[in-house]
Amino acid sequence: MAIVLALALAPFAFAASATIDVEVNKPGAPIAPTFYGLMTEEINHSYDGGLFAELIQNRTFQDPKPKDAAAGDVPIHWSLVQEGSDAKLAVDRSDPVTPALPLSLRLDLAGNRAGAANDGYWGIPVRPRTKYVASFYAKGSKGFTGPVTAAIVTDDGGVTVARADSPAVSNEWKKYTLDLQTDDDAPTTAKAKFVLFASGKGAVSFSLVSLFPPTYMDTPSGLRPDLMKLMSDLHPAFIRLPGGNYVEGSTFETRFNWKQMIGPAEQRPGHMGCWSYRSSDGFGMPQYLLWCRQLHAEPVLALFAGYVLNRDHVDAGAKMQPYVDEAVEEIEYVSGPADSTWGRRRAEDGFPEPFALHYVEIGNEDWFDRSGSYDGRFTQMFDAIRARYPKLKIIATAPVKNRTPDLYDDHYYRSAVAMANDSGHYDPGDHGPLRFAGGHFNGTFDRTGPQYFIGEWASEEGRPTPDLNAALGDAAWLMGLERNADIIPMECYAPLLVNVNEADSARGYPKAWQWGTNLIGYDAMSAFGSPSYYAQAMLGQNKGDVVLPTKLSMAEPATNTAPPPPHGAIGIGSWHTDAEYKDIVVTSADGTRLLDADAAALSAANFMHGKWKVDGNTVRSGSTTAETWAILGDPKWTDYTITLKARKIAGDEGFLVLYHAIDGDDLMWWNIGGWRNTKTQIEDRHGGSRAIGQPSSFVVQPDKWYDLRVEIKDRHARCFIDDKLVSEADEPVTQPGRRLFASAVYVNASQEVIVKIVNMADEPVTAAIKLRGVAEVKPQAVAIVLSGAPKDVNTVQQPTKVAPKREPFTTAAASIERTLAPHSLTLLRLTATPAAP
Repeated sequence: MAIVLALALAPFAFAASATIDVEVNKPGAPIAPTFYGLMTEEINHSYDGGLFAELIQNRTFQDPKPKDAAAGDVPIHWSLVQEGSDAKLAVDRSDPVTPALPLSLRLDLAGNRAGAANDGYWGIPVRPRTKYVASFYAKGSKGFTGPVTAAIVTDDGGVTVARADSPAVSNEWKKYTLDLQTDDDAPTTAKAKFVLFASGKGAVSFSLVSLFPPTYMDTPSGLRPDLMKLMSDLHPAFIRLPGGNYVEGSTFETRFNWKQMIGPAEQRPGHMGCWSYRSSDGFGMPQYLLWCRQLHAEPVLALFAGYVLNRDHVDAGAKMQPYVDEAVEEIEYVSGPADSTWGRRRAEDGFPEPFALHYVEIGNEDWFDRSGSYDGRFTQMFDAIRARYPKLKIIATAPVKNRTPDLYDDHYYRSAVAMANDSGHYDPGDHGPLRFAGGHFNGTFDRTGPQYFIGEWASEEGRPTPDLNAALGDAAWLMGLERNADIIPMECYAPLLVNVNEADSARGYPKAWQWGTNLIGYDAMSAFGSPSYYAQAMLGQNKGDVVLPTKLSMAEPATNTAPPPPHGAIGIGSWHTDAEYKDIVVTSADGTRLLDADAAALSAANFMHGKWKVDGNTVRSGSTTAETWAILGDPKWTDYTITLKARKIAGDEGFLVLYHAIDGDDLMWWNIGGWRNTKTQIEDRHGGSRAIGQPSSFVVQPDKWYDLRVEIKDRHARCFIDDKLVSEADEPVTQPGRRLFASAVYVNASQEVIVKIVNMADEPVTAAIKLRGVAEVKPQAVAIVLSGAPKDVNTVQQPTKVAPKREPFTTAAASIERTLAPHSLTLLRLTATPAAP
């Protein structure tokens, strides 16, 4: 059912007309009910500070402080407020509530009122007429027996907008739950804090402090309503959980240990996540299942498989067996009867009925494991799961030989143009031998072999949420996946969620997000869907039952023009790594020195994020939590050589050396010790990310100066470390590619043809849409259109700047003409009865 295309386009020239033929009475592959799904993990504060509605950040006082934070015993996100000057607030390591909560927070009083204040996730959201539920463990000491007042207090003026008092506090740990209610005249603001006040003398200690606003479906300790509504409108059939890299963790100690994420909150110790912040694990396995239940979606369960992100692993055999047993037990927790060992634990967590489970995934992105152990680990886990659960479909995350998986998980992160131009990736035809390309398969796909789960993908344009151009690339790609439904039963975009708050330099807090392009954005007060969100909502809400063969043809456009020679400035950077650079020199092909980066030149650089510091001819990125780079020089530079010295201070990766940099998103870079310091390779970053050339196994050692050299001639780059050639690649020629994409599906129940068209061109296109093989077409129809400028984005301030519009019309027929707006996604719902074949 491949779309047949006949086009050859100039970069900005476009045919004014096109014809789209749809064969209505020749249905193709059925589209699986599971096709559209969701995926996220604990990244960008997706759970803590996002979907999990808890408002208290660092509720168990265990979050690590930033490295440059002031020393002291007051945990991060907490502060002392007092009337007077003698009260004290400090972490107490004695007499914990439970072994999972080793710390408490002790408030020593000095006769006046004092309190422990929490600033939340970039603020505590306040709204009029809103009920909040606060809870905390407390105990008195040194004679304190008074009540504790829980209050929400504004930053401006210190106005208390809601409060409630506990009963008298005893000298034993006890949990207190209080309701707080704001009045009609309460402000609407996130500039507020939550405070636990006490008065008098003595001391009072707190543990597991919590504050919940109203939640989705009013579920205790539940999920954030606005995010759930946005996700519900995507009509997901499944949720791939718990991720992502979050499954693996950075180390074995910090992997996703699901057994520590069940039961009451006071039994969950939390753990350090793999995206630079700690997970409270308040959002644990029961919350994952709640998420699925409330969205009427099935879980696709990703299982820890013996490999972690620091490249440590266990080999198949005795050392792997505990993780195999753990995975089988996790499956029972999700899908076992309530009288089974782990099904009983699920029932105790509030879910007596088993969850439907049809797919499990062994590991995540195991192509990063260079030890070759995945085949053995997969085999051992596959055999155990298949023996216990023979009907489960098992997904592999990298090529395996000893067992045949039911599906492979392919991942793609590219520019919008690259995604759109590759929308025929899975189309039938001879595309050469099938081979694994590091993240996904390329070539000719066997239509009878393992199927493909497209478990992570995105057009990477726009930060921290995608722009309209990315949305159109996403739509074209997604239409291509849907067209190949015979081998693709499931797909999900990633990452799904992003807290869009920027860094708070006054308090030393980093920005809330770690990944560049994400589907749904939010802050403490509100949430919004990106243009890509709306494109996917349009497609998810208009999913058909079967694919209809579609042919797109276009008039011949203007003559193509040769692409300009590559050019651009240079730069340095890092990814979650504190790195230092010095002696940066750029020399032209004729030997002219273009740049000798002294303090003045470095200070004048265009710094993108991070906390860069210049000291003479040395510059330091200064952050282990940010993706940051600095651009120097003239964007008109062509052939040149870059020399510099680089040293890693701390962090996950190594160095970035930029060349042919037009701006912060349009550039090439040499990624040294990238991918969590597992390899070194050149990347094409012209509007997205694509590794090119052969990867090197070179990794970066800390506290060592390296001599780096990059030689650029036309499109060819040769990259040296300590005079040894390490990386080499040709910069791809930017092709204008296709600008018009079309597909069609049929909905059996309503007898509707849904024609889906993406126009990525700068000009409108007049399309003749012809429904072949129809007995009748009703005149009443609907068009749904998403359009705007390609760089348009939605924000907290303008949440629907780019949003779809419905346009009913009454002129539908077997042959209609439609003008497609520039930079648009158009869906046409046409009621049509197929003719006899």
